[in-house]
Amino acid sequence: MGFFARCSIACLSTGLALSVPSAASGQEPPKIGVVNFQEVALGSKAGKAAKARLGKLAEKLRKEVKAEEAKRLARQKDLEAATSRLTPAERQHRAATLQRDEAVFQRLLEDKTEELKQAETKSVTELARQIDLILKAYAAEKGFTVILEARSLGLLYFDKNLDLSAEIVKRFDRTSK
Repeated sequence: MGFFARCSIACLSTGLALSVPSAASGQEPPKIGVVNFQEVALGSKAGKAAKARLGKLAEKLRKEVKAEEAKRLARQKDLEAATSRLTPAERQHRAATLQRDEAVFQRLLEDKTEELKQAETKSVTELARQIDLILKAYAAEKGFTVILEARSLGLLYFDKNLDLSAEIVKRFDRTSK
């Protein structure tokens, strides 16, 4: 996180503290909670299911890449074994073919890596959307003024009694399909 982002968080935190009405003025103090998004996402049934789906996809993609790599290595071994029998033109042709195979393999590796990244992004985005809905409903129901991310760089300390993560996981599991 950059300097300006940290400064913004610090200013926001200071501004929040200064704008909070005091109990002496007769107004209710703000109700603040903290949630560890990662704990909610990975601890929920939906998060565990998404992690399992991503694990299966990663394994499938890994097998595809490994199979292509084995084919490429076999062709390379064939060339090395046949080098002494080939004419210079044939050796050059096969070497060029291997170079093209290597380029194709690298593109395949990049494509599969990108496919996995996109699947991860889609899963995290969907989890975040669902958690956000549950969190907003919980905050409204329980009268929370502010709910902060527990792992935020601007959050230096909080009393563990403010941590709502376990309750949000329970609610998320109840509402998940």
